[in-house]
Parts: sequence; structure tokens; C-alpha cells
Amino acid sequence: MSEENQNTETITMTKTEYDKAIQSAEDKLRTTYSKQIKELQAKLPREKSDEEKDYENRLAKLEAKEKRLNLIDSLTSKNIDKSFADYLKDDVDVEKFGTAIDNLVNAKLSESGFKPSGHSNNTEISKDKWKKMNYHEKQDFYEKNPELAKKMMGL
Repeated sequence: MSEENQNTETITMTKTEYDKAIQSAEDKLRTTYSKQIKELQAKLPREKSDEEKDYENRLAKLEAKEKRLNLIDSLTSKNIDKSFADYLKDDVDVEKFGTAIDNLVNAKLSESGFKPSGHSNNTEISKDKWKKMNYHEKQDFYEKNPELAKKMMGL
């Protein structure tokens, strides 16, 4: 026990000195915590007012509407139905989309579409040959190729 008493130092203070020491320690703590609170508040994002939130919402809606209208315009310029705008993203490449649709439609038509046969549209005729033809030959030609025959007759 004698060692413990030797390590302990006895300080004598008056009541006012003691109160001042306690007050000083409290002030140091308060100052430290105040600085920490201010630093943390500075790091927090500023709370937006209702007007700012409303403005940002309206701006976002207007931008979305503008993008949709641009998409519809680009679809109609490529002769694609504007109802596809409901199913496409705003940043879609309309040119590639139109090409893909055309390729799909053409492939489907070539698989199951009607393939006419029994007529040839490749018949070439000159005006001189037309003039030399008799009535019966002209009638046969008209049955095979009415559009070209009408052209030759001047209709």
C-alpha cells in the first residue's frame, strides 16, 4: 500500500478553482463536439425545398415527353407505325430497327407469302413490232400483259 500512496499526488483546490477546472473541461468537450457536428452537417447533402423538387420533377417529365416525341418523329419518318414508340426505349436506333423489321417481314413473306406464277412481266416489245402485229396477236399479248398492251395502244 505504501507504493500506491507514493504514486498518488494530492492537489488541494478551492471550490471556485475546482468549478473553473470542471467548466474548462466541459468547454473543451463542447467545442470539440461542435466542430465535429459542423463538419458532419457540411458533408450531408442540402435538403431541397418543395419548389426545387417540383421543378426537377416537371423538368424530368418534359425531357421524357420530348424524347418520346423525337422517337415518334423518327419512326414516322421511316414509315414505321408510331405505336411502336410505346415498346421502344428513347435511345433506340430507328434506322436499324426499321431495317430489322423489314428483314423480318420479307423473310416471313418469302416463307409463306403468295408467289404468283403463270405470267411473265418480262415481255419486251417495241412500237414497230406492235404495229406489225395483227389483231389476233395483239389480243393474245393483251391477255398476257395488259398494262404494256394499254401503253402501246396509247390508253
